[in-house]
Amino acid sequence: MTQPPGSRAAFAPAHITGFFVICPHENPAMAGSLGCGITLKAGVTTRVEVGGSDGSDGSDDSPCPTIGSVVSRLTRRPCSVRITSDIPIGAGFGASGAGALGTAFALNHALSLNLTASQLTEIAHIAEVENRTGLGDVVAQSLGGVVIRRTPGASARLDRIRTDAKDIFWVVFDKMSTKEILNDKSAADRINPAGMESLHELLKMPTVENFMIQSRRFASGTGLMSDAVSDAADAVEAAGGMASQAMLGDSVFAVDVTGGAGDAIESALSEFGSVGRSRIDFRGARLI
Repeated sequence: MTQPPGSRAAFAPAHITGFFVICPHENPAMAGSLGCGITLKAGVTTRVEVGGSDGSDGSDDSPCPTIGSVVSRLTRRPCSVRITSDIPIGAGFGASGAGALGTAFALNHALSLNLTASQLTEIAHIAEVENRTGLGDVVAQSLGGVVIRRTPGASARLDRIRTDAKDIFWVVFDKMSTKEILNDKSAADRINPAGMESLHELLKMPTVENFMIQSRRFASGTGLMSDAVSDAADAVEAAGGMASQAMLGDSVFAVDVTGGAGDAIESALSEFGSVGRSRIDFRGARLI
């Protein structure tokens, strides 16, 4: 597709966190989280246009303050940002991180800034941390796959769980405020010990199956799992899949771990609401 001069588009995958550990730091580049999550072929497409007559400084056209923060860090020139999302918003799919990262990639190209992928990831990560919209989505979305975050921050040490392309399903029940939970000290006191235990157990056997086991144990143990998600996860397991809660959202996500239970999982989840379906993304954020 031909794009106008000064215009560029980028894609960043959704990221569903299964469990995490909050790691605060006075330097937002070093703040973040430990944990593990799955990136999806479904995600967010960001289109930027620089210097248009209807453009702005980013704040008017950006769908969220996190994206506006990325724009302001990269340019003072008038520009517009258009977001197209095929994932739920505010439901634990890393939409704000995907939008921030895609904006960074697209603006870098449109403005010929010649920043590296690591530099762009850091800019998007800082914007997420400062706006309290996420802690570990951006670094995982920059890589793709089933990503273990072994250290926090924009330069996190990342590992990938080796797996083939599996189907991922979800149902969203309600929105959940990431900012409220991240600002709640009592929640952090429950989350961090459970998250460290899940990470420790996953590293003993880094498989998708064990990731799902540890994710469900984390969701149940922290009290974050809603009754609706618990019931849906039980139905998925009865259908031959594995399921847990997307962090941080009132959403169930399920994995067809065997490769043969997809239709049964989708049918089981359809009793709880509209079912989304995608596959694991292995490419990470990229220009399109």
